[in-house]
Amino acid sequence: MTVLVGDREIIVIGASGHARVLTHLLQELGTPPAAIADIDGRLHGTDVYGVPVIGGDGAVMALNPSDIVLVNAVGNAPGSGQSGLNLRRALYETFKEKGFEFASVVSNDAVVSGKAALGEGVQAITRAVIHPGVNIGDNTILNTGASLDHDCSVGVHSHIAPWAVLCGGVAVGDECHIGARAVLVPGVRVGDGAVVGAGAVVIDDVAPGTTVVGNPSRVISVS
Repeated sequence: MTVLVGDREIIVIGASGHARVLTHLLQELGTPPAAIADIDGRLHGTDVYGVPVIGGDGAVMALNPSDIVLVNAVGNAPGSGQSGLNLRRALYETFKEKGFEFASVVSNDAVVSGKAALGEGVQAITRAVIHPGVNIGDNTILNTGASLDHDCSVGVHSHIAPWAVLCGGVAVGDECHIGARAVLVPGVRVGDGAVVGAGAVVIDDVAPGTTVVGNPSRVISVS
């Protein structure tokens, strides 16, 4: 399903790899975007799967917020760490301040319990699994195959990377990055701004602003 605001046209913000995933998902869902915007001028006048790149953010800001709904396609690329999430949050907040709204995008083959709560602009990509009692904050990505068991929570502007597993009752804060195939055992708490490395097995709480890696996870940096 695609959660929209009324019947407004969709514009995707960003033309990166994550944008290609979202554009294709939207097309498969029967709600194709009308246009894409990106700050890279070299992309203006090109297209992504037939969807035109119309210009930068200014081209979208010139539109009436009541006429369109946005999809945030700024991802969190490998190696970009917290900076990628900061960019995603900044874009979201900038457009929200101007009165724009964001659609949530949920793949047809994602499994989302009717007893879960998803905030504005949440993206649940192919084969994501979201169980009862899960609460997801605004502008968060649940990437390919991410699995969130009962009663988990994830804050705003976070990224649960492909095939990461959050066992029951895990709480992840705002602007966190949970790396690909990481495993968080039941009841673990991850503080705001923390990064869990790919493949890490987290058996203890992670303090805010901390980066942990390994099995079992260990702290390698604190911001």
